[in-house]
This record gives sequence, structure tokens and C-alpha cells, in this order.
Amino acid sequence: MKWLETLVQYAHANLQGDRELEALWERGASDEQIRDFRIGYLDKQLPLLQNAQEFYSWYGFNKSKLLDVFVFPLTNALGQVKGLQFRRVERRAKGYLDYLPVKDEPAFFGLSQAMPHVWKTRTICLVEGAFDHFPVQRVFPNTVPTMTSSVSTAFYRFLRRNVQEVWFCYDMDSAGRKGVWEFLESYRLEFKRILHPQLPRLVAVNGRLTKDPGELWECLGDDQFRMRLKTAFEGVCYA
Repeated sequence: MKWLETLVQYAHANLQGDRELEALWERGASDEQIRDFRIGYLDKQLPLLQNAQEFYSWYGFNKSKLLDVFVFPLTNALGQVKGLQFRRVERRAKGYLDYLPVKDEPAFFGLSQAMPHVWKTRTICLVEGAFDHFPVQRVFPNTVPTMTSSVSTAFYRFLRRNVQEVWFCYDMDSAGRKGVWEFLESYRLEFKRILHPQLPRLVAVNGRLTKDPGELWECLGDDQFRMRLKTAFEGVCYA
């Protein structure tokens, strides 16, 4: 769908404000990642998109959907844009919206960028969300966010064809642990190794314990996070 590519290009060119860029930097994105993953920004305004009637209908019922949002392209393994994820710039505004017009193959944020490293190593590292992806991807370039705390059956089939090892870096909460154990119970014999280390939980600025890799990075910074993450994965195996 060419209009998806047009919208990604438009939104990426629209990401110019200091406020929006600082919001991404604070959540772990580097300038290189912003460029390479073509993160964009929308605030209600859309370009003219050809043959995008279904998207316009989806958008038209509630224009606040795309009010002050980041745009994360969702690609297949070959780099074709298959969908979009929208997340509010304001951190206190929880939740996100996915738009996937056709679900005929796995499409995730950063999937195409990860695949050369996945094919080379036959290993993939899975995180839950985009903001966990940024700091982990700088350590393990074969990282992909599943956009939820579970692995779908369709994505399992994709993994079975392409990798021998699956590394989990899911959130350190009950939902993240549940997602990993469900994968282990179903597929532990299907892969050479499945790694699931316990990342440290530190006290964040808000006084709560960190619950995901993104929050851990915010506490530690790049160098310490890299060291802690690599150390956590050494010698841990559940398969």
C-alpha cells in the first residue's frame, strides 16, 4: 500500500519540534534510531493519501486519535510498511493505537532493521514495546518489539522458520513473566535455546521499582545499562 509509505515519509519529515525530539530522547531513542526507524509525528493534519479510504474512515470518526502522536512504522521482514502504531507524545497519556489494514504476515516496529542480524545469528531478542526497544536494540541489534506481552501463533511460525534461539527481554511484571512462561510451555522444544534473564529492578525517580527495560535504562544510562543487560544474559537458559 503506497499510501502507508507516503504517510510515513510525511510524518517523519514532520518530526522537527524540540519538544517531540526531547520526548523521544528521554525515552531512550537516539538520533540514529529516530532516523533509521523513520519515527514520525502527527497532530491531526494528514497529507493527501491515494486509495486510503478505509484509513480516512478509521481516522474520521475521532480525529483526536492522531492528536499529538508519534508514528512508528510497522514493517515486514523485507522492509515494506504494513501498518502503523500511534503513541501520544505526552507520557502521561497511556496506551497506543495500531493500524494494520492487512494481517497477512508479521509486521512490527524495527523488524526489517533487525532481520539482517537475525539471519546472521539465527537469534532474536524480543521486547514488549517501542520504548523498551530503543536501549535494548543498541546492545542487541537483533531486537524486535512484539507490541504486547505475548508471542502470537503467526509470529511463532515466523520464528520457527528463521531462528534457533529466542531471547526474552519482556517487562519485569506479572504480564511479562506470564507471556514468557506461556511461550516456554508451548514451544520450549522447538528452539535450541530460550533465554529469559531476570533484569535488576531499581528505584526510579518516581519512587517505584523499574518494571521494564526502558525504565531501567532511564535509571542507568547507556553504559551501565549495556553492562547490566549483557551480564543478565550470560549463562541463563530455559530450554
